[in-house]
Amino acid sequence: MVNPNQIEGGSKVFAIEDANARSPEFLEQMEKEKEGFKIHYYLWLSRFYIMTAVISMLVLISSSLALFKLAPMVTVEPFLIIRQDESQEIVREEPITSDMSSKDKLMETFIRQYVISRNTIINDPMEMRSRWNRGGMVNFLSSPEVFDAFNRSTQANWENIFKQALVREVEIISIGKQGGKKSPVWKVDFKTYDLYDEQGKNQAQKESTLRVRYWTASVTAYFIKERQFMGRRLLNPLGFTVTRYSQTEVEIF
Repeated sequence: MVNPNQIEGGSKVFAIEDANARSPEFLEQMEKEKEGFKIHYYLWLSRFYIMTAVISMLVLISSSLALFKLAPMVTVEPFLIIRQDESQEIVREEPITSDMSSKDKLMETFIRQYVISRNTIINDPMEMRSRWNRGGMVNFLSSPEVFDAFNRSTQANWENIFKQALVREVEIISIGKQGGKKSPVWKVDFKTYDLYDEQGKNQAQKESTLRVRYWTASVTAYFIKERQFMGRRLLNPLGFTVTRYSQTEVEIF
């Protein structure tokens, strides 16, 4: 029931009473209080979301700046692992750099790999093209002049190699530097195991023949800074390049 005495200045237009007819509350005042509560609630909620977004943005920016600063420091560093006293258990690791103390050991490792790559043959023409042609390992480790001479030699013997179904494995006997400590010339003694089909036999009666041959190679090689490529840094970190190569067969009696 409306009490006219509770109407003040026309601001309170309607009132209700509880079950005991006490504490009349005016609808307009109640609605305003509810709306005020909602406004404060959403206001603080929006402030919370804005603060969260700002903090997230600051964290993202700081993380991006940190990564930007650290990115140049992240590099792949190859290591040379050296066995001590020919032991299978004790090894020494050394970062591969231009001023490393075991540079001759690294050069010896590359020369060993180079001689094996030039002389190993499998009975798979496609695989041998990927190894011996342009873009292969021999090309990658050779100067243009050395590779051109090698390419002419292999192309001349290509048909005969696969006609015999030749398979060749390489065993390095010794590697040593020639002409003093600063000399770029290395001598490599190695032997090959050639397994091939004998020519002139009937296709159905072909027999494989194993032949052991001995060789001596002379290799002149340098570490050339201009031939260091980041894309193949793990394969050739110091720009190993063979500038002169020759090998001759040694007759063992």
